[in-house]
Amino acid sequence: MEQRTLLIIDESPDDRAVVAGHVRQDASFAYRIVEAATVEEGLARLHDSQPDCVVLDDYMPDGSALDFLRAARDESGRLALPTVIFTGAGDPMSAVALMKAGAQDCLVKTDPAADAIRLAVNNAIYKMQTERQLEAQRAEMERLYVEAHSANAAKDDFLAMLSHELRTPLTPVLALVSSTVNDPTLAPDLRETFAMIQRNVELEARLIDDLLDLTQIASGRLKMECNPVDVHRCIEAALDVVHAGFEDKRITLRTELAAANSAVSGDFARLNQMLWNLLKNAVKFTGPHGHVTVTTANEADTLRIEITDDGMGIDPARLATIFGAFSPIRPQPTATGIGLGLAITRAIVEGHGGTIRAESDGQGHGAVFRIALPTCAAGPVVGDAAAQTPELAVRGKTILVVEDHEDTRRALSRALRRRGFGVTAAGSVAAACEQYFAAPADLVVCDIGLPDGTGWELLEKLHAHGPVQAIAVSGYGMDHDLEKSRAAGFAGHLTKPVDFSRLESLIVEKLTAAPAK
Repeated sequence: MEQRTLLIIDESPDDRAVVAGHVRQDASFAYRIVEAATVEEGLARLHDSQPDCVVLDDYMPDGSALDFLRAARDESGRLALPTVIFTGAGDPMSAVALMKAGAQDCLVKTDPAADAIRLAVNNAIYKMQTERQLEAQRAEMERLYVEAHSANAAKDDFLAMLSHELRTPLTPVLALVSSTVNDPTLAPDLRETFAMIQRNVELEARLIDDLLDLTQIASGRLKMECNPVDVHRCIEAALDVVHAGFEDKRITLRTELAAANSAVSGDFARLNQMLWNLLKNAVKFTGPHGHVTVTTANEADTLRIEITDDGMGIDPARLATIFGAFSPIRPQPTATGIGLGLAITRAIVEGHGGTIRAESDGQGHGAVFRIALPTCAAGPVVGDAAAQTPELAVRGKTILVVEDHEDTRRALSRALRRRGFGVTAAGSVAAACEQYFAAPADLVVCDIGLPDGTGWELLEKLHAHGPVQAIAVSGYGMDHDLEKSRAAGFAGHLTKPVDFSRLESLIVEKLTAAPAK
């Protein structure tokens, strides 16, 4: 039988005996009774006996129950034990004041029933235990939240650093091949080799991007800019990227872009990424000489997109899970990828207020992906925003390349010189400041992570001496990195590895738009 200690504080020995007799009739507990006749004596007994509950009279020779409740609080100011008060008059206002001060229950003292006293004591102890348990749970939840928040922050920092370290060695490779692959003097076999290298470097970069995108999806931070976008142009741009895959496998591609209104409010780059993921999968899982069809149509205020293939199909039992992270769409021994593309695709579709679903009759029967996006009013739309300004207008302009990775610095400098730019290079904030102040460049191409500071800090130093045109080229590509670059004054932020033609287009765009010095 569980033992309890009950402290009874009352100036009347008879009243104390009545309460003790009533609680001892409780068959569930064995009570040890501790008695006191004054508030002062009660407080002394309180610290000596550590009771499970206190029953006390409202008024005593040296004070009141309120005096006791105030004095019995712990160091945090909280009443740390269950308390039942006997009041003489049954005044509701007095009872409310006592309950606010911490009492669990108030009983009228005039001949209280034995059951009422036992119930009040049991309830007071239960309520206090429940409050303590809830408080402990709240404290534990708060601790876990803080730990989870810290773990998430550490994870994000780790992924950002990992991304930077993985992207950096890819940058000089992609800069070299992308600046050379279209050189008309290059032998055809070398051009094919360079194109193959470029495709695989870009694939590696896409896998890195997918990992970062997944972390942003999980934390609800996958951001998208909303502008009028022509989805037909997104489809054409995505088909350009996967064109080589169709040719290599002799896959017949049929497009029926029949939607009269293909404009949606969205993010061109993200929509392009969504379509690229789906078309890449169609190529991957369709056999040689297979067929892929891309169609669009309007239904009320909705743009419907369907991508159909006659490839290996999807097990119907897996259709409900293929949009989950790390769930490869159609596993096969030679498949590549880690199952992130469709999870990201769904997040992009839903981020645009749309829906996506997959259908398949099973292995060997192909698959179809159906996307529905809300349309917007047709008008000027965002397409592939590559600059179309003639390069001759900016040839001879000077560019300062600030990059601490030596191979990347050399590759970018060489590629820019071949395009007719005057190039100087630096590997640190200090060296960049020295060179720029000695001979200001027309534009700065700058890494963010430098040995003696950041690109953001460098731009702040340069801005102190006048306006500066600058483009960030960095392995740090999280949303907050891009926001910091914008806030620092960078005219653009490209994430490594960068296709050189994309960098060149941005340089031309910014130099053409810049006012003459």
